[in-house]
Amino acid sequence: MRTWLRLAVLGLPLLASTAGRGSPLDFDLGNYDASQALEDTAQPRDCTVTYLVEDFVTNETFAARMQFTPAPHAIALKGHLPCPTFVPPRVTEAALEGCREHADKKADCVFADMSRGFHESPLLSDTSENAARCASDQASQIAIACRNAGNFDVCNVGCGEDRDAAILAARNRCQAKHRTACPITGALPVRAP
Repeated sequence: MRTWLRLAVLGLPLLASTAGRGSPLDFDLGNYDASQALEDTAQPRDCTVTYLVEDFVTNETFAARMQFTPAPHAIALKGHLPCPTFVPPRVTEAALEGCREHADKKADCVFADMSRGFHESPLLSDTSENAARCASDQASQIAIACRNAGNFDVCNVGCGEDRDAAILAARNRCQAKHRTACPITGALPVRAP
C-alpha cells in the first residue's frame, strides 16, 4: 500500500505538468510505428510481366509492370510461379497507356524493341510487343540498349537473371538488328523493388 501511495505522489507532478496542454505530447518515434509488410519468403510471388515502352520523340522510357494471379493448381519452378504463355491484347494496350498519358501525341508511344527500319518509319507497327517484355518466371532483370539515330534513339530490349546479363542480351539484340554499336543502356528489376 505504501509503495502505491509513493508512486501516486511521485506521479502527481507529471500529471500537473501535462494537464495544462490541450493535446498529448508529440513523440517522434523514428518510423517505429510505421506498419511493416512481411512477406513469406518460402511462398513464391505472383507472376510479373514488365514492358519497356518508349516515347521516341522525347526519348523517355517507361516500365509498365503487370501482375498475374496464378491458377490455383500452379506449381512453382525454381521458386517462380509460371507466367501466362499468352498475354491478352488489353494488357498490351495498358502498357502503352502509361506512356500515352505523358506524350504530346499518342502515336509517339511505341514498344522499346524497335525494328531495323524504325528510324526511317517510326511507327508502333515497327516495334515488337513480345520482345519488349520480360516475365518474372524467366528473368529477374529487364534491360534496354539504344543507339542514337539523329533526332531520337532506336532501342532493343533484353532479359536476364542479373543486370549485366540483361544489358548484354539487350545490347546484342540491338547491335544485331541495327548493325551498329548500341552504347546507351539501362536495366531494372522485372518485379517492383
